[in-house]
Amino acid sequence: MLTCRAPEKARFFYGDAPLFPGAGASRRLKRTCAGATGLMVNTGSWLMPRTVLHLGAHKTATTYIQKKFAQSRGILKRHDVHFYKLEQLRKSFTPLVYGNKKENVAFIAQMAEMAASGNVLISEENILGMAGELVKKGNFYPDVASRVALVIEKLNVEAPVIYICLREYSGFVVSMYCEYLRHQNFIKFETYMDTFRQSGFSWVQVIRDVRASAPKSEIHLWDFAKFRRCEQEILSHMIGFDAALLNSQDESVRESFSNIAMDAYEALAPVLEGKEHRKMLQHLSAAFPRGEQYPAFKPLSDQETEFFQKKYADDLAFISREMEGVSFIV
Repeated sequence: MLTCRAPEKARFFYGDAPLFPGAGASRRLKRTCAGATGLMVNTGSWLMPRTVLHLGAHKTATTYIQKKFAQSRGILKRHDVHFYKLEQLRKSFTPLVYGNKKENVAFIAQMAEMAASGNVLISEENILGMAGELVKKGNFYPDVASRVALVIEKLNVEAPVIYICLREYSGFVVSMYCEYLRHQNFIKFETYMDTFRQSGFSWVQVIRDVRASAPKSEIHLWDFAKFRRCEQEILSHMIGFDAALLNSQDESVRESFSNIAMDAYEALAPVLEGKEHRKMLQHLSAAFPRGEQYPAFKPLSDQETEFFQKKYADDLAFISREMEGVSFIV
């Protein structure tokens, strides 16, 4: 029989192990503490650790969440949650899903050992993919199924609890374009947008791919538009205790660009070389910050924005109604 790392929590929520004989055990073990009350979950015999995969997506306050967790590692640890910093993951773990043989095998083995004996929280949006994949491969997150499957295999965790934030399509593609420009040479927005239109990108397909790679996992979602007013509820659900206990942090986020900054960058792009592109974009975004004085970059027409907003609403309704094992936190 397995023991859990927090037996006092297990006894509080479930009672002592000897109180679980026969059919009574089955009934009582159906209760879980995977929400805001605790992290130990039912495995059919006793309580097992919980592995959480927060997969992003990009441009949905993922960096903000990662920083908050990183600044609260001590608090998380006191609640029996081990959180891996993003710098650790990017250096030693994430290369695994890109097949470049740069992953740290020993580090990943240690992660698997930790997942077998304790509660683990992994937040890494690049498991889904990268902003540049739309240009390179013709779609966002085209390899998510194989990547999530590989992560599950290497961590030796049958059913991690998966969290993903979804964002309305027009806002998502514009933000991803801005993110692309931070790391790649300039291309016109219309070129980027044409590829997006042709891709038929859909959150429905992303969730189907994740479900296919993790058929036994619970998948929990939320709409990015609700994050600010529901932040505490979402994070509490993810970590298993009251997120109000976490350290507060700088509320600043990396904003998208202003329209004037993008116009200036597009005009200068033909005469820039190499890393000059990214440096110039940084200078322009600092000189013309998005705000009341400099309106945000909004390249889509009202008609197309409305089209994508309706598509997004329809897709959220479909996911909520039709996809088994998938639920919205808020």
